[in-house]
Amino acid sequence: MPRVLARAYASCGVNRGSRVAAFANDAREDALEVVFCGADAAHRVDVRSMTTTTTTRSIDGGAARCIVALVGGGCAIGDAKGGAASPTCVAVARAPGAGDGNERHVLAVGCVDGRVRVYACDFTRIFEPDGVAAFEACGTLDGHADWVRGAEFAPTRSDDAVFLATASQDKTARVWRIQTVPVDADAEEAGKDAPAFMRLAAPPKPPSSLLVGRRVKTSLESLLVGHEDWVTSVAWHPDPSKMVLMTASMDRSLMLWSPTGAPSTSDEAGRELWMASSSLGEAAAVCLGYYGASFSPDGDVVLANSHGGALHLWRRAEDGSWCPMVGTSGHVMGVTCLRWDAAGRWFMSGGHDQTTRVHAPWSGEGPKGWRQIARPQVHGHDITCFATMYDGDAGTTTYVSGADEKVLRVFEAPGTFLGTLANSLGDTDPAGAAALAKARGLSMESLGAELPALGLSNKALRGGEQEDLPSDIAALRAQAQQQEGLIEEYNARGVEAITPQALATPPLEEVLAQATLWPEARKLYGHGNEIRAIAAHPGGDLIASASTALTSSSAAVWVWSRSQNWKPLGSLSGATLTITALEFSPAAAERDYLLAASRDRHVCVFAPQSNDAPRGTFGEDGWRLLTRFKAHDREIFAASWAPSGSSFATAGRDKKVKLWRVIEQTCELECELPKFPSAPTSLACSTDASAPCTLAIGFDDGSVETRAQSSADPSAWTHRASASTDDRHGAAVRAIAWRPNSSTFFATASDDHAVHCYSLA
Repeated sequence: MPRVLARAYASCGVNRGSRVAAFANDAREDALEVVFCGADAAHRVDVRSMTTTTTTRSIDGGAARCIVALVGGGCAIGDAKGGAASPTCVAVARAPGAGDGNERHVLAVGCVDGRVRVYACDFTRIFEPDGVAAFEACGTLDGHADWVRGAEFAPTRSDDAVFLATASQDKTARVWRIQTVPVDADAEEAGKDAPAFMRLAAPPKPPSSLLVGRRVKTSLESLLVGHEDWVTSVAWHPDPSKMVLMTASMDRSLMLWSPTGAPSTSDEAGRELWMASSSLGEAAAVCLGYYGASFSPDGDVVLANSHGGALHLWRRAEDGSWCPMVGTSGHVMGVTCLRWDAAGRWFMSGGHDQTTRVHAPWSGEGPKGWRQIARPQVHGHDITCFATMYDGDAGTTTYVSGADEKVLRVFEAPGTFLGTLANSLGDTDPAGAAALAKARGLSMESLGAELPALGLSNKALRGGEQEDLPSDIAALRAQAQQQEGLIEEYNARGVEAITPQALATPPLEEVLAQATLWPEARKLYGHGNEIRAIAAHPGGDLIASASTALTSSSAAVWVWSRSQNWKPLGSLSGATLTITALEFSPAAAERDYLLAASRDRHVCVFAPQSNDAPRGTFGEDGWRLLTRFKAHDREIFAASWAPSGSSFATAGRDKKVKLWRVIEQTCELECELPKFPSAPTSLACSTDASAPCTLAIGFDDGSVETRAQSSADPSAWTHRASASTDDRHGAAVRAIAWRPNSSTFFATASDDHAVHCYSLA
């Protein structure tokens, strides 16, 4: 079974509007897990290591039974006043005075009309077969002037009261006291003598039948004003002895509130004035506010997710200050393309969130494991494809990307990225030494890039006024540590203080978004429609590209040469509809081939006109169509060369995977795998030419499996492994890429916003 080694997430693959629900308690000391509430499920993710993440639809609280209430937007909640509104948030707590063994609870539901409906609930029979819960409306909390976006009960409680915090789009948060009191004359008189602000939300007079003759009494405890935009969530400190409330807002800040004098009991909290004790957040302009935040189980770590999908972490230091930490990071929309560095040190992914991201195993200083170390492109169009190019010992320092536009864009790695890559690989890694050597050569001519406010092209930042990169890694780290006052510097001087530099530790989100861009070296014009496929020759010079097409003329493949200043060398005709997969034959092949699969259900194989043409060149006579044949009964989704270069695999909407062998001027069917229950949307052959070929297949239901070629019979393919239910994707797999020269390690990209790395035993 393939084992997931890492996942790259943003908000666990759910939408940008998903909210952090709660940290999950875990017995493992190295675990830092969080539960997210999405539109269809609860997601549990380890935000520290990314190595043990699990997606579940239910949360098991162990011996203690927990009740999870899900609120949908398709229903309306009514109240005693005859009003009805769609619910937006919910909170539940054991009813005060009910006792630990009692299943009677208080439910608070926030709605779009600014009201909070309070219900008494009896869950005595909910755990029985066919058992149902009983609900009774007990009152309405009025006060908010806009949608209520968050609600949570405090863990601090007394025998007769609980505290409820609510957040609203009216830029305020409120703390309410909810009590259950006996119905007698003394209680009535006590209510009349209470101050006016304590009677803002009047409770219903009749006793509750579900609370054994008691009634619910509510009052406003405090109005929290301090945010400049919507308050989107509230979270209480998990320590019951501390009355600390955290609010998250779209004004890019988190605020911690507590009663002055820090009372230790809930009875004293109402007698104090609530003040903001700390404020957290991001000064970077790329952070557009927070949707949710939560404390860790020990209260020393705060996690927030922002509008852009990023996860932000802070840890409380011994002196009481809050220090930013590196957390899980990934795409916030579907991932469409995936490619490895030519040396296998890192891989790049791109998707509908209009970004490309570089992920690498970090073995230097700071948190270990797979980390996002750069965001080369932040575009204005969805990224549909790209190709990484071979650049000698330094691996890949150039890539060409295509998007929902007619232009190809060429990007070159700046010296700062190569310095960061050297740090991530460690002192003794030869690839790291090669990256550092190239970084020194690029330090003066390419410091990084910046994106103009109204442009799509990354503008290069030249290093003429910067010092050269140091001559060894130790000096590089010393320089990075000296400049590591990024947070303090931009807090003092503004976001302009974040400048590209070689990083000694994994970058924070605001650094990734602003200081890791690659400069755009060239634009390639020629296609008349949006780019859909790009392939790079393993020799490092040729690039082939194809665009959206409805006619044979627009379906032609364009070939470009890097050594000739990115000159278009010619076009190759053959397909009649959009080409969905392009791939050059690997270096081990006897000659050059270009494989093109398209929506017209046909496969085209191109080759140089002359058999004597040097490898990796277009030649004076150009290339020609070697063969074109119908490969599937429906649209072809993917195609990939075997490491030998003499055969290839195709996958189509007809739920079939076929293996083909190139024989002189034609292609013959070598093997057809049994029809799958769902359509294979992506596939890739392993890249180790010295081992039997292994085929990785991704499906539209999110499953992933591998097939191995028999060494005795090349036409026989056997099942090798399948991803488990916990390790599979939650949506269609759109791209698969094997690590160079490997038959055991590959990465997958999916519409579920996630990238997985799999290792075969």
